[in-house]
Amino acid sequence: MLKKFFVLFASCLALVLVLGTVFIKAFSDHNVVEFWILLMLPSFGVPILTAVLISKTEEVTI
Repeated sequence: MLKKFFVLFASCLALVLVLGTVFIKAFSDHNVVEFWILLMLPSFGVPILTAVLISKTEEVTI
């Protein structure tokens, strides 16, 4: 269960970071550091919430 949770969290984190990178490169030519600072909350919040919600859903259905 822990391995599955970690893999899910890592994949969500990678997805959010890749999408953030694409968004920053597409819409900004300067002050990239500010966008990365703003990306920190979603980059950790979204994977944690997603992994917890999916883990709880799978745990309840088993």
